[in-house]
Amino acid sequence: MNFLAVMGGALTYEFRMQVRRTSLWLVLILVNFLDFGLWLLFTSNSTTPAHDAILYLVQFMAWFMPLCAGLVLADRLARDKKTHFDELLDTFPGSLAGRLAGKYLGCVLATLVPIVLLYAIGIAYTLLRWHAIGALFLAIGAFAAIMLPAIFFVAGASIALPAILNVPIYQILFIGYWFWANLLPPRFRVPSLISTMLNATGPWAFAAFFNFPWVFLKLHLTVLQGIESVTLLTGLGIIAMVAAWGYLRWRQTHR
Repeated sequence: MNFLAVMGGALTYEFRMQVRRTSLWLVLILVNFLDFGLWLLFTSNSTTPAHDAILYLVQFMAWFMPLCAGLVLADRLARDKKTHFDELLDTFPGSLAGRLAGKYLGCVLATLVPIVLLYAIGIAYTLLRWHAIGALFLAIGAFAAIMLPAIFFVAGASIALPAILNVPIYQILFIGYWFWANLLPPRFRVPSLISTMLNATGPWAFAAFFNFPWVFLKLHLTVLQGIESVTLLTGLGIIAMVAAWGYLRWRQTHR
């Protein structure tokens, strides 16, 4: 069966299943209240420019939205294994690579639906409050540079790694990793990835593309370094899925 046909079918199935999950919407909406509270705290000053208000909104959403997305997506492959649905799919002629690619893209797109809607509400409020409709393009660019790479990264990791790890164990480890690698204040003097381009909350993109300080860091970077960070995060998500494909293919041959 054609790879694209298999991928398209899996994408449609995964998207419909994921976008209808109450837990996805509930978790992201609840966490968005935290993000919005932080945003109000940092933009309460009437002299805050619209440019800064938009970037603060993206920054706080990038702190916690990808974390929640990763936790919700962690059962996608594990569920197929638990219900023996993967064994049923293996009896069909469609390629495993096509199914995994469709699963990845479908889950990413479905997860982005509530995130985009919540972000759009926040941006609409910001543009109206600051009377800065012209900043819409900044809002779109910031979302593409900050949020999308983070979602691609966590989706790949959270779909692939639970194929090996127990889902609750993965979720616990993922929470610890997220705060250690992305949100650990430097004053704790603990070795961390927070100041590297592997920080998935976007400090490198903020500095390189928007010359905007990330809360804990002040970086001086070139646009090329920002592109490298975005490419690395997106690529790691894809690499995780390729590794999952290799593992699942090996498991098929050893049943």
